[in-house]
Amino acid sequence: MLARKAAVGRVKSDVLVGVQGKRESKSIVFDLSPTLKTIVQWIAVVVGFLFVAMIMNAYITKLGYEVVKTQAAIVQLTKDNDTLSVEVASLKSPVRVQKIAAETLGMVLPDSFVYSTKSTTTERNVQTKQQIID
Repeated sequence: MLARKAAVGRVKSDVLVGVQGKRESKSIVFDLSPTLKTIVQWIAVVVGFLFVAMIMNAYITKLGYEVVKTQAAIVQLTKDNDTLSVEVASLKSPVRVQKIAAETLGMVLPDSFVYSTKSTTTERNVQTKQQIID
């Protein structure tokens, strides 16, 4: 029996060695030559670079649209500001203020004005009432 067991063990080891030695890889992806691996790596680097460039270009385009949108808003706000400045100027017009004071509040221009300085007080008589002219 001892001989038999030794023979069986030897056969098993021969079979295992034979199977391991004859094992072949059928996958082309993992069995690449060093040159082909280098080429694949360079292609991956180029694709990665192009992907980053594409993302940056999309971001720059987005920022460009935001700049144009902001410039349009600035132009519109400038027009609105100019319109409101004209409206404020027309509302502050001395002629308009005098008209509202006279018609609505019943106010009139005084006949005389008194000017005061540190040293003297003088009175000035106004002979005619003058209308404020814009």
